[in-house]
Amino acid sequence: MEQSDFVKEIQSCRRRLNLAGLLKYLVSALGIGAVVGIGFQAASFVIPVYYAGMYAVLALVLALLTALTVAYVKRTNMEQTALVMDSFGFDERIVTAYENLEKGGPLVGLQRTDAIQQLREHRDRIRIALLPPWKKIGSLMGLLVVLLVLALVPSKMKDQAKEMHSVKEEAKEKTDEIEELVEALEQLEQEEELTPEQQAVLQEMIESLQASQSEYQQASSNEMMQAATEKLNYRYENMGSQLASLAQSLQNGATVSSVTAESMQALSNKMQEMSGTQLANANGNTRQSDMGSGDGQGSQNGQSGNNGQNDNNGSNGGSGQNGSGGQSGDNGNGGNGGSDGSGNGRGTGTSDTPHDYVSIPNDIADNGNLTGNAVDHEASEYFHAQNGLSWEGTHMSYEAVIGSYEQNAYEGIAAGKYPSGMEEIIKEYFSNFN
Repeated sequence: MEQSDFVKEIQSCRRRLNLAGLLKYLVSALGIGAVVGIGFQAASFVIPVYYAGMYAVLALVLALLTALTVAYVKRTNMEQTALVMDSFGFDERIVTAYENLEKGGPLVGLQRTDAIQQLREHRDRIRIALLPPWKKIGSLMGLLVVLLVLALVPSKMKDQAKEMHSVKEEAKEKTDEIEELVEALEQLEQEEELTPEQQAVLQEMIESLQASQSEYQQASSNEMMQAATEKLNYRYENMGSQLASLAQSLQNGATVSSVTAESMQALSNKMQEMSGTQLANANGNTRQSDMGSGDGQGSQNGQSGNNGQNDNNGSNGGSGQNGSGGQSGDNGNGGNGGSDGSGNGRGTGTSDTPHDYVSIPNDIADNGNLTGNAVDHEASEYFHAQNGLSWEGTHMSYEAVIGSYEQNAYEGIAAGKYPSGMEEIIKEYFSNFN
C-alpha cells in the first residue's frame, strides 16, 4: 500500500462515518417530528384544527432539515476518522502516520511504513456500522404508522374544522367582493355634481354593504353564511334597482356627466347580476313583457275573445283576473275574455281605464282636479272636487304602495327584525302581488 492509497483508505472510512452520522441524526430527528405530528393529529380530535395534517408534515420537514444541518456541522474530519480506525486495534498507528504524513526523517518513515503495513494486513478489522440500531428504526416506523392512522381516521371535529375553513374562505371572498363595491360607491359619492340627497342614498348603500361585510366576518357556520348571503342578495337586488332608477333620473335631468350616469348604471347591472336577478336594460326597463302588444297572452278559460277585441273595450291584455272585458283596469286586467266580456286570469295589456290609486293621508295632493283651498287644509281632511269629495293625500299608484311596503319588509328581514322562520312567509306573501 502506497502513501496515496493510505490517504484514500482514511477518506473512504470518513465518508462512511459521515453517512452513518447523518442516518443516526435523521432517525432521532424524524422520531421527534413524528411525536409532534401525532400531537397535532390527536388535538384535531378534540378541537377543530384544519391544518393538523399540514402541521404534522411541516414538523417532519423541519426535523429532516435539522438532521441535515446537524450532520453537516458535526461531520467527521480526517484526524477523527484516523482515531476511529485506530479503535479497531491499530494502537494509534494510523493517526500518528497521518499527522506525520508530510514530515521526513528515518524514525517517521519507519512509523508510517509500519502503520501502512498494519492497515494492509488487518483492513477487515474496521467495521463501521452504517445504520442506527434496529430498535430506533422500529420505533420511528411505529410512530410514522400511528401518525398516518390518526391522519386518516375521520372525526366530527375534523369535519367541523373543514366546514369552518370553507366558511372562512368563502367569507374572505365575499368581503373582498363587498370591499370593491364599497370603493366604487365611495367614488360615486364623491362626485360634486350629485345632490346631498343622492349622496345620502349612496352613503346608506355603503353602510348597508359594510353591515354585510361584518356579518361575513363573524360567520362561523354554513347556516350563518347562508343567512348572510340571503341578506346580501336582497341588498344587491335592492341597491341595483335604486342605482338604476338614480342613473335614469340623472340621465333625464342631465345634471351630471354621462360618464357618471354610465358608471352608476354599470354598477347597478353588476349588483343585480350578483343577486341572480334579471339585468335592467339601458333604459331602466326591468320588465321584459310587451305591454299592450295587441295579442292577449293568457290561457286561463279563454273563449272567443282571446285577443281582447270584443265590443266591450276589452283591452289588449293577457289573461285578466276575474275581470269583465268592459272593465279592463290596471295593466290590462280583463283581457282574454269571452265574447260576452267575461274572463279570468291576470294579464299585462293596456287600456284607457284609469289606474287605481291609494291616497296617503295628511299630505298635500298635487292634483289639478282638486278645487278646494289648500291653504287651510289643516282644518279639514278633504277638499271639494268637481265630482264630490276628494280626500287629502298624495296621489300614489297601488303598485308603488305595495312596493314601498315590500321594501320595508325586506329591509326588516335583512336587519333580522322578524322571528326565525318568518322570512320565507313574508317573501311568499309579497311575491303573490308580483
